[in-house]
Amino acid sequence: MYFSRGKNKVVNPYTFKDFFVFYKNEVKNNELYNLEYKEYVEIASEFYKEMMDNILLKNGKLILPFGMGDVSVVKAKMKLKNLDYKALDWKTTNETGKCVYHLNEHSSGYKYFYQWDKYRSRVKKLLLYRFQLTRDNKRRLAKLIKSGDYDYYEKR
Repeated sequence: MYFSRGKNKVVNPYTFKDFFVFYKNEVKNNELYNLEYKEYVEIASEFYKEMMDNILLKNGKLILPFGMGDVSVVKAKMKLKNLDYKALDWKTTNETGKCVYHLNEHSSGYKYFYQWDKYRSRVKKLLLYRFQLTRDNKRRLAKLIKSGDYDYYEKR
């Protein structure tokens, strides 16, 4: 798979429709679990929303099935030694003509991110996989951090 901009970009490798087709094949003619697509999407959307609420608002961990690790939000102190890995503040840089970096002063110099802890997993070659959240979930984390009401565990 090619995950870059331009030719052959994979936008959504799997969608609700793909999951629904799999679900329909699994339940087949079972009347108890026979759902329409609209009902399936409502249930799945509510589940994903609750899952992200648990991670973001309750500082919880999402433990993935089959020993694939866990997902949580962590914070890490920014190191000011190597500026190659700092995010440029493009607006201020373009206005002043000098390189200006984000120093995360609103969070006392900490950066926050979703972490998939897959190094203690039981699955072989898990390093070949990647976990990418939606833009809405990333923006929601940024909004919670800027509000100052939530704090997360520090990365070791």
